[in-house]
Amino acid sequence: MAATSCVLMDRGNNTTCTINLHGATVVSWRVNNQEQLFVSKEAIFDGKKAIRGGIPFVFPQFGEWPLGPQHGFARIMRWNLEKGPERMASGDIEVVFSLCDNPLIRNMWNYQFRLTYRLILREKELHFNVNVYNTNKEASFYFTLLLHTYFKVPDVRRCQITGLSGCTYVDKLRDCNIYHENRDAVTVTEQTDRIYRNTTQEHIITNVVSGRKMRIQKYNFPDTVVWNPWAEKAKELPDFGPEEWPNMLCVEAGRVTHPIVLQPGTAFEASQSLQVM
Repeated sequence: MAATSCVLMDRGNNTTCTINLHGATVVSWRVNNQEQLFVSKEAIFDGKKAIRGGIPFVFPQFGEWPLGPQHGFARIMRWNLEKGPERMASGDIEVVFSLCDNPLIRNMWNYQFRLTYRLILREKELHFNVNVYNTNKEASFYFTLLLHTYFKVPDVRRCQITGLSGCTYVDKLRDCNIYHENRDAVTVTEQTDRIYRNTTQEHIITNVVSGRKMRIQKYNFPDTVVWNPWAEKAKELPDFGPEEWPNMLCVEAGRVTHPIVLQPGTAFEASQSLQVM
């Protein structure tokens, strides 16, 4: 990664966040010098392929997309640094990125839009605010959106995730059939790719870095994707080390089950906070 491709947020006390302008992908978040996010040793930083790990930004399509690359174009476009990094009165650090339609994007998705992505680095917390603007005067468009967060964990089999009990989920590994989650805390013990629907606004993940807990709080993100490739699938991913799967867990806040329809001149807003407990 060239220095010019990344933005560093430094709050002091060994608390930092690094964002690659390629996809506005958060590639590091360190609290007391401990890395909280997983990035594969095999991740490719060529400015073309999506970065395997960190927090890629999925827009305007979650999953397969007939108009362009899987998970849309936002995670493979170079974003603009709109503001910062700036120290706020609270001592926290703020940065704002933006992405607008351009000829390359319009060849795939012929709409006028503007995305803004605001990050605030606090002492033990990383806050994300997302705005999608339809800047067209006539045409509406629809989209799905997701923050594809890869958490670093010592052993995914020892993690538990709260806030999913009572929800239905789409199991993408079982013909996208719909199931009901009865467990108070969800564990991952096999290859997993599920879209939990109408989840609570808070999840707690146990046994992350140093045996700590991670709190996820989200607004206007009703869906939560839980993913781990496990041993066999990991071998098929060219940008993922085959031995790395026990050390990552994706718990992803998004709006993917029901696309948003955005009318001309209107905006959509959603947010997420990650907090080391």
